[in-house]
Amino acid sequence: METNKTMRETTINLPETKAEAKEKAPLLNSSKAIAILEPPNRGTKKGIAIGDFVLRLCTIGATLGATVTMGNADAVAPFTTRFLRFEAQFNDIPTFVFFMVANGIVTGYLFLSLPFSTICIVRPLAKAPRILLVIFDT
Repeated sequence: METNKTMRETTINLPETKAEAKEKAPLLNSSKAIAILEPPNRGTKKGIAIGDFVLRLCTIGATLGATVTMGNADAVAPFTTRFLRFEAQFNDIPTFVFFMVANGIVTGYLFLSLPFSTICIVRPLAKAPRILLVIFDT
C-alpha cells in the first residue's frame, strides 16, 4: 500500500485547437506550408526576361552599326606625302574582313533569337527557351 501512495497520477488537460476540432492537421493550416505550395514569383523572372530582350535589341543596334560603319569606311592614312597618298578599305586587311563577317553573323543570330526571348517574357516559368538561349549564347 505504501507504494501506491507514493505513485501519484498527474493529468494535464490541453484545450482542443480549432484545427483538431475540424479534424485537420495543424501543419496544413500553417502559412509556411501554403507558401511552399504556391507557384514561384513570376514577376522577377518576367523582369529578367524583359531585360534580356532589351539587351538583345541594344546589341543588335551596336553590331549592325559596327558592321555598316566598317563596310562603308574609307580611310586616308595620316602619313601622306605630296606625291603618294595611301587609302585603306576594310577588305585590305584580313582581320577587318573577319571582324565585319563576325559582326554580321552575330547580328543575324541576335535577330533570330528575339522570338525565343519574347517567349521567355510571355511564359516566364518556361525552362526550355531559356536553356536554349543560354546554350546558343554561349
